[in-house]
Amino acid sequence: MPTVIDALRRFLPTYLSTKPVLSGVQRRAVWALQNCRTAVMGGHVHECPTCPGQREYGFNSCHHKSCPQCGRTATAEWVRREQGKLIPAPYFMVTFTLPSELRDLFFGKEAKAAYDAFFHASAATLSQTLAEKKWLGADTSGFTMVLHTWNQKMLFHPHLHCIVPGAGLDTQGNYVVVKNADYLMPADALKKVLRHHFGQQMKAHGLSCDPAVWRKKWGVNVQAFGSGENAVKYLGRYIFRSVISDSRILSITDTHVTFRYLDRSDRNNPRARTMTLSGIEFVRRHLRHVQPAKLRAVRYYGYHHPAAKKTRQRVQQGSGAATITATPSASAEEAAQNEEAGTAKRKHLCPCCQQPMQMIARIMPSWTNGALWVPVQSRAPPREKGAQRA
Repeated sequence: MPTVIDALRRFLPTYLSTKPVLSGVQRRAVWALQNCRTAVMGGHVHECPTCPGQREYGFNSCHHKSCPQCGRTATAEWVRREQGKLIPAPYFMVTFTLPSELRDLFFGKEAKAAYDAFFHASAATLSQTLAEKKWLGADTSGFTMVLHTWNQKMLFHPHLHCIVPGAGLDTQGNYVVVKNADYLMPADALKKVLRHHFGQQMKAHGLSCDPAVWRKKWGVNVQAFGSGENAVKYLGRYIFRSVISDSRILSITDTHVTFRYLDRSDRNNPRARTMTLSGIEFVRRHLRHVQPAKLRAVRYYGYHHPAAKKTRQRVQQGSGAATITATPSASAEEAAQNEEAGTAKRKHLCPCCQQPMQMIARIMPSWTNGALWVPVQSRAPPREKGAQRA
């Protein structure tokens, strides 16, 4: 079955031979993609104690955000953690999209400042609008923002998905909730406010753009998501993943990559289509989504912030549930089962006797000095409590 990492490793040398202009973070991503789960990263050696000569070699992951091989375990953990924060209230997905004229801001030395401005402006827009009495009237609100920079065709399309519960606390600390579970506010109420706050953020960060952009309609979408579990699962599929998944890759030839995408030009009738790109173009599109160093692509605001546990408990109490225990959905249970299967696999069961293999040595990364093979010293069992040292 063809995979994303197969396509990238096949065409990266050809792409690099064109001498592209790469940023420092892109060069770091190229190195990680080429060496993830190889001997360069180091690893470990397992041996079966009962089957002579039966060994397994495993190599470390790069854990780079752009790597299609990494992130599955972190995704399952994030979904379970966020589902544990859900309150019994209607949830909404608010999506902010900037005009195409602003996309050049996200490349170059000011890229991180542009992303931060996008986050801050969107958060200020939501907080201000949710506080208005004609919508929610919550002086204290909470929401989670997740950055995406791609569309189905792997083109650059920066947008923020926001999980927003329709509940909060008013200025007196009383619990308030939306009157209609299917309606939070009109998108037009957010567009003008977003445009204002983003302009203020651009001035604060010293950014500039074409003045015509302020006369355009900015993209905002508000959609009801029921209890919120669907919103968490939807974002969980992308939050720690790269631009395209392995399941969408149809074929890889010596020169081209063919993949499947969803054409949403007709929102009422999205269609599955295929696209074929040259290997160089496939790599170029993938690397274009490498984010600036130290950029936090997931951010929490209000009572969704990890440090706002007491405020979140007050909201939960106001909703009539002092303690919330999220019921894992079928997808969450499936993710948990997959993780358990992965854990069992990591135990390195012997293919002959199916007994756990023992790690006998570590393979050191190529950039370290000294021995490449470090034996693992066996440890004595822990002493019982109160036992005397010999």
